Amino acid sequence: MAKHVFPLYLDAAAVTVSADDATYEVVSSKVILDGAATCDLTLDDAAEVGTFVRFECSDSTVNPTVTFTNAADGASNDVITFASAGDSADCIFFEDGWRAVALDGATIA
Repeated sequence: MAKHVFPLYLDAAAVTVSADDATYEVVSSKVILDGAATCDLTLDDAAEVGTFVRFECSDSTVNPTVTFTNAADGASNDVITFASAGDSADCIFFEDGWRAVALDGATIA
C-alpha cells in the first residue's frame, strides 16, 4: 500500500447513474445513484492512485449497490449498499484497490 495517498478530485460535473449492472469508469468525483432502475454498479479500477469518488443515493426504493472490481480490504469489504436516500460513501483508489474511507448511512460487506 502507498505510504502517502493524496486524493485526486476530478474536475467534472456530477454524474447520475441509473443503469442496472453498469460498470463505471471514474469520470467525476461525485456519482448520484438514481433509483429509477435497479442500480447495481461495478466500479472499475482507477487509472491513478488517489482517485476519489463520492457516491450518493437519491432514491432508495431499490437499495442501490456499488461493488469494487478490486477491494483494498479484500472480498469481505467489496460491496456498498445504500438503504436510504441521502446515504453516501467516499472511496479512494489505493495501489491495492478501492477502499471506502467514509460511510454516511451506507453499509459495506
